[in-house]
Amino acid sequence: MSGRQNSVYRARLVLIGSVVGACALMASPAPASAKLFKCAARAVAVFPESRIHLRCAPGDGAIEFFAFSITHPDSSRVLSLTATAVAARRAINVNYNENDLSGSGIGCLNTDCRLIGSVEMFND
Repeated sequence: MSGRQNSVYRARLVLIGSVVGACALMASPAPASAKLFKCAARAVAVFPESRIHLRCAPGDGAIEFFAFSITHPDSSRVLSLTATAVAARRAINVNYNENDLSGSGIGCLNTDCRLIGSVEMFND
């Protein structure tokens, strides 16, 4: 194979791998305990070296707070989005695992708080 044919072949392999990988991610079922909650964002707080806390009112039953570790690489993005939702008085969707109680390690109480899996805000 010539150099040009070899690079075209490699590009095709990369494209095929990317498509197959994307299809696998889309086909993966969400965890059974994953839940999406439309939060009326009322407050956001930062607890240094601990967590970002989002307060929703009303909450999802007893769950009124959602937390995200401040040491996570995406914490600045989560803070930006949640602070924007509070300032703009906009709803924000919070994806969380209602059975995950590991947030207690960063100060998220098991009685009224769950860890944020993802957040999203739409222009409704």
